[in-house]
Amino acid sequence: MKKKFIILSFSFLIFFGIFFNFLILYSLIFLIFALKLYSKFSYLKIIGTCIFFTFILFEIFNKQKEENNEYKIESNIEYEINKDYGYHPKKNKIFSDKIFFKNELIKENFYTINEYGHRNIKNKNSNSKCIVLHGGSITFGQTLDDNENLPFLLKSVLDHDFNVFNYAFNGYGAHQFLSKIENEYIDEIKNCKKLFILYQFIPDHIGRSAGKRSWGDKSPRYYMMDNNLISSGFFSNFPYKIVMKLRKNFRSSKVLNIFYKVDSINSKDIQIFLKILLEIERKVKQKFYDSEFVYILWDDMKNKDNDLNNFFSTRKKINIKDLNIKEEYIKNSIIGDNHPTKEFNVILANNIKKIFENKK
Repeated sequence: MKKKFIILSFSFLIFFGIFFNFLILYSLIFLIFALKLYSKFSYLKIIGTCIFFTFILFEIFNKQKEENNEYKIESNIEYEINKDYGYHPKKNKIFSDKIFFKNELIKENFYTINEYGHRNIKNKNSNSKCIVLHGGSITFGQTLDDNENLPFLLKSVLDHDFNVFNYAFNGYGAHQFLSKIENEYIDEIKNCKKLFILYQFIPDHIGRSAGKRSWGDKSPRYYMMDNNLISSGFFSNFPYKIVMKLRKNFRSSKVLNIFYKVDSINSKDIQIFLKILLEIERKVKQKFYDSEFVYILWDDMKNKDNDLNNFFSTRKKINIKDLNIKEEYIKNSIIGDNHPTKEFNVILANNIKKIFENKK
């Protein structure tokens, strides 16, 4: 019986090593070491010791292991913290990203940030019809130049019949935009009489609004109480910062992530996210009576949460999957980045234009 137990346990260690690309030799060494050193202990304690040290070595091995990535991005973007909506790029600055492949510079992008902390689009005309885009790095235009991001190209294809504004930034979700609307950061669009709000949704935005992303500690936190959305400072504020610290520790552990996915979302997170979208619609309509909303979906929503499905089914939307855009346009070739290309934004801008052809 003991012999069978040892064989089964030893087989588990080998399987663990193969499955996780771990060096099986370490498991063998520690098994022999434990048998020699702790021979006076029970077989259960010996096997337990082996498994314990195997997990430790697995953790150390994975911390030291580096991904083989021949691409490198050097960025000089500087950040500031707004007391309401959190981190944002410094105002009235021009930043750049330098992209290297095999240590050779292949591209340099420039990000011009205006006096409102948003990516600059030259709205020289006094048109009172406006389009505001918000979202994360896809809308902001990460790894794209000032004239390659979606808001800039949308203004171009609309023949300047609308003023266009880019409220997006890297790592943002919908919660930053809600905070800006709630706290009156709307000077840039105060002259707009007819307002269209475009939001590019990716499923990761749900986790961002729930504080489940490593970069989101200096972001506005919302939670639900009695079906009402409550604003409560940043995720980094005490006592919630304790939760963020625990998540950080769990996230950095390869072993703990085998058993518990700290970044996974649940139905509560989805409800908070949907409430944020509803509040954006309500608050925008309060401040800009003549307003419409368009949602750009990076997910076909099939087999998704019913509430999420129901929300988007009743909204004007564009589904990226329906546009049949080439895969090489949807994701750039930079390993570890994979934001969409300028070509993708040109196609998407022309599809959005169809919605606005009768709005001029």
